[in-house]
Amino acid sequence: MNETAQLAARIAAANFNDIPPAAVEVSKQALLDFIGVTVAGMEEPLANILRQDASEQGGFPQATVFATNERTSVQQAALINGSAGHAHDYDDVQSAMTGHPTVPVAPAVLALAEQRGHSGADVIKAFSTGVDAECIVARFAGSSHYQQGWHSTGTLGAFGAAAAAAVLLGLDASETARALGIAGTQAAGLKSQFGTMCKPLHAGHAAATGAQAASLAAKGFTSRENILEVEQGFIDTQSDNANSDRFANAIQQPAYVQDILFKYHAACYLTHSAIEATALLCEQNLFDPNQIKQVTVRVDPGHFKVCNIAEPVTGLEAKFSLRFTVAMTLAGVDTSSIDIFTDALTQEPQLVAFRDKVQVVAHDHEQAESIANSETLVTIETNDGQVFSQAFNVAVPMRDLDGQWQKLERKFRALVVPRLGQDRANELIRLCRDLEQLEDLTPLFSALVKH
Repeated sequence: MNETAQLAARIAAANFNDIPPAAVEVSKQALLDFIGVTVAGMEEPLANILRQDASEQGGFPQATVFATNERTSVQQAALINGSAGHAHDYDDVQSAMTGHPTVPVAPAVLALAEQRGHSGADVIKAFSTGVDAECIVARFAGSSHYQQGWHSTGTLGAFGAAAAAAVLLGLDASETARALGIAGTQAAGLKSQFGTMCKPLHAGHAAATGAQAASLAAKGFTSRENILEVEQGFIDTQSDNANSDRFANAIQQPAYVQDILFKYHAACYLTHSAIEATALLCEQNLFDPNQIKQVTVRVDPGHFKVCNIAEPVTGLEAKFSLRFTVAMTLAGVDTSSIDIFTDALTQEPQLVAFRDKVQVVAHDHEQAESIANSETLVTIETNDGQVFSQAFNVAVPMRDLDGQWQKLERKFRALVVPRLGQDRANELIRLCRDLEQLEDLTPLFSALVKH
């Protein structure tokens, strides 16, 4: 079978009992985290615009718009919730896809599950399958897809959402292949839009596209059933280093969800290693920040086209600035707060002064070998000639899942309690922890309505 057919067969054969226990647990954590960042993101201007647009268009009340008293169609709910979930760039990432795995998949899954009355186990099965699909396509496409300027969350996420929706709709392998084709011809998202409302829109668009693709395929809508490998198909047009051997290895991996990386800073994930390294140096009290002469942040060159806005002037741009997030850390500004990244913050004199002392450079060969297990190296030189260095790598999945629950619950409460209250935050945590045991998800969606 060709690659699309192989992937479609795997999706159509999805079975909850085949999902590794760690993947089940992390699926629940990812869904909890998604709910938290979406509830918080629903207050952002981009979410308000999308809600207004949906209201003007109308639609059957099939699915909940989180943290509101609104219900709309499955596709509109997926679009709005997915975009809001990525509004703060605080949602999880996955190294295999060089993007955000949950935010394009979960909105489609939850909207369809609400409409169709699926169980918690169904949700986990569909979600895990969707994440697997987007990661497998990513491995097939290779690194050039992202390097060419495609935003993987929007492009690969469309395949993930379509796969997840196909599972919930019970599509067979042929129908699933068509759903992947319908999604693939609409997959979009340009990295040039980072720092604008369009970046979060990519996630919502992928979710809505995936839900629509599976729905159309179920009704007999036609599409190429070899969208991945066909000439002028997805891989041919959007990758320069696709590799069938990589695909063959990728599709053999049982699951990808357990390797999801969660974010604890409200900025682009590629800034997190630098933030953590700088924070460690500050915690060790080795220097007076006001006596810093220069800070050098050494990173993989791939960072330069993602999060190297040298002089951000908006809060959104600050999230994609290594220089500015390091400056925030030096000044003791809380980078975990979604409310801190404002336009005014970028003009704060102390932060601008710290920012201008930071330079971002690529690892040279010797340094890359000496810190082979670390993604970023921060070196601070003081006015009196002292030099301090710290390496850090956030791209290592946490295997202590109990500890990860604790960290995620703290983050979740910080995001949700101010908006929905303590009681409902606790209820949502309980429901997500027990998700696979829930036959009826009505309490979950009821807890997400803003009274």
